[in-house]
Amino acid sequence: MKLYKYMPDKFVSGFVDKGLLLFRNLTYFRQYEDIRRGDPLEGFHRDNPENDVTLSCPKTGRILAKGDFSFLNSTNTDLIFVFCMSRILKDELYKEFETNTCIEITEPLEFTKRVHFSIKKLLSPHKNGLLAGDVNYYRDNAPVGFDVKEPKNLAFAKGNHYEHQKEFRLVFGTTKRAFDLKQQIVVNRSYDFLKEAKNGQPKEKLVKIGCLRDITKVHRI
Repeated sequence: MKLYKYMPDKFVSGFVDKGLLLFRNLTYFRQYEDIRRGDPLEGFHRDNPENDVTLSCPKTGRILAKGDFSFLNSTNTDLIFVFCMSRILKDELYKEFETNTCIEITEPLEFTKRVHFSIKKLLSPHKNGLLAGDVNYYRDNAPVGFDVKEPKNLAFAKGNHYEHQKEFRLVFGTTKRAFDLKQQIVVNRSYDFLKEAKNGQPKEKLVKIGCLRDITKVHRI
């Protein structure tokens, strides 16, 4: 297994020679307007049935409402930071990310270990520490293969229209509230995901893990 980080050429030296990794919180990507990188549903799972939904009282069975609803599970996207990579090296991704440079990480386990060590030194990291794994792609009108009520999973959840990117993520939270679960039922016609995303605060954290020349290779097209 190899990992690939597509990036502008001007950042290559900082990454390879110093191990500078720019983590951004999920809110940053929720507010990012370019659909190739941005997604207002970062940190969310949306269950959006094709047919109208009937809501009823669990105790009495009385029907409360019927209509076009979505069920949302989400977490605190201000407090969860991600570093995004891919499992594949493809010309199409160079074009999609508008760069001619990609860094191949030849030893992903060693790379992850070094990042883990650096994250431990940050102020107020969440007790989960560093999480690493493939993104779970899903259709919002179909069953999923992961627990949508587990907040850690929501940091790795994305709509299936991003599946071609074959994304792999490093994730960490700040403060104990980072992976709190929030559940909502929303009316589709009146709930604006983009508007709701604007309520958050985009943030960055630059993590330095040291020289990576021994476990990286630079590709250019």
